[in-house]
Amino acid sequence: MKPICLTIAGSDPTSGAGIQADIRTFDRIGVHPFSAITALTYQTATEFTGYTSLSSSLNQQLEVLFETYHIKVIKVGMIPDNKILEIIYHYVKTYKLDVVLDPVSISSVGKRLSSEGLELEMKRDLFPLVKVLTPNISEASYFSNIDILSFQDIKFAKKAGNLLLDMILTKDDLLKKEKAIIIKSIPNFDNGLIDLACIYSKIESNYEKSFQIFNKRKLNLEGNVHGTGCVFSSAIAAYLAKNYPLQAAIEMAETFFDEKFQRFIELPSEGKLLDLTLSNDKIDLINQVKEIYNFISNKKEFCKLIPEVRMNISGALPNAKNKEEIAGIEGRITIVNGFPHKCGEIKFGVSDHTARLILSAKEFDNTINFVINLKFEQKWIQLISSRTDLKLQEFIREEQPDEVKKKEFSTMQWLIKNSIEKHGEIPDIIWDTGSIGKEPIIRLFGRDSKEMIEKLRKIISVI
Repeated sequence: MKPICLTIAGSDPTSGAGIQADIRTFDRIGVHPFSAITALTYQTATEFTGYTSLSSSLNQQLEVLFETYHIKVIKVGMIPDNKILEIIYHYVKTYKLDVVLDPVSISSVGKRLSSEGLELEMKRDLFPLVKVLTPNISEASYFSNIDILSFQDIKFAKKAGNLLLDMILTKDDLLKKEKAIIIKSIPNFDNGLIDLACIYSKIESNYEKSFQIFNKRKLNLEGNVHGTGCVFSSAIAAYLAKNYPLQAAIEMAETFFDEKFQRFIELPSEGKLLDLTLSNDKIDLINQVKEIYNFISNKKEFCKLIPEVRMNISGALPNAKNKEEIAGIEGRITIVNGFPHKCGEIKFGVSDHTARLILSAKEFDNTINFVINLKFEQKWIQLISSRTDLKLQEFIREEQPDEVKKKEFSTMQWLIKNSIEKHGEIPDIIWDTGSIGKEPIIRLFGRDSKEMIEKLRKIISVI
């Protein structure tokens, strides 16, 4: 089932911040967005003129969602007044939600987004229910009563982070819950910035506090970059919704944000929005996966190559290091009306088994970018070997060392390494006859979509 995440935030007509930025972030990370609007704002990327609270309708928005769907993770942004705060508090408390709170009360252009004094009520009522708090340096200074910028020393930022973490921890949390504070964009006094994470998590058998520093490049930009806090906090929520552990979710969100902070949508009056659209290399990769899928889906005969675990086509960016840089078909390929049919869209980060295969292959040959898992039949191996020029190698599971068999996800690395040691290269096909609980599989490797299509054409012509 596709993960879902709810954002409760204000509406921004530029779509650079607020609920629109949250939705765009959720979608880009591969999480389906639910949304409830707290306020309508009247703003551009460089000017804020006001807002209208939707306190009269927020409860109805949330009621229908929580009565129908199982929601676990939410991101909370703009809270314009006490009535909105009370409604959010009720749902968080009632449904025991994992909350990522961006405690924004001032817009990026310096105008208030909430009624005067609401910060104190938020701190008293909502902070103890929060899993992750993501203040910027001004918000962290306000809530901790430590003027971080006036001290040219990271230890004061850590002191503020420690105080803020204590504000969101309760006695019950001390025994069983992981929580975190991330203070964003702290000058490191060396022409750069840092994000400081103060994390309460389980280390071995005990829960302890720890600090993690993320170094950031400081860009010399003219004008205002709108919506950065919204994107970062919603990225953490999205990764939590995908069941990443807390620290991993923070690290993934930092990586996601750093990538997006390289490209901007330039608007008049020196306004800028983060460009959350896919980069050209990712669009090209998705198109290559689509090209392979279109070749397969138009031919009935490819149905016989779909294994019981279903087929996937995975493609990697040239220097991919993790599965978030690998595109695959969400839900894989099955058979519908006698033709191969994909169950979902082509997206990054949705493949697992085939993604690990590519990453393992690229450790030895970085030109390998694609893999497809195909159904195995012994007679096919003989036909492909004798009637095509494709290179094949058998993977014998019984030859795996015991430590590889016991260690989760290590089989793929061993499989590729073993192939390199035996033949000095990764062949076109690595196949195995399966074992208890493991379906026999043919794995087809290639460099680009054209090469993969040509190899598929050879295979289907002889089996």
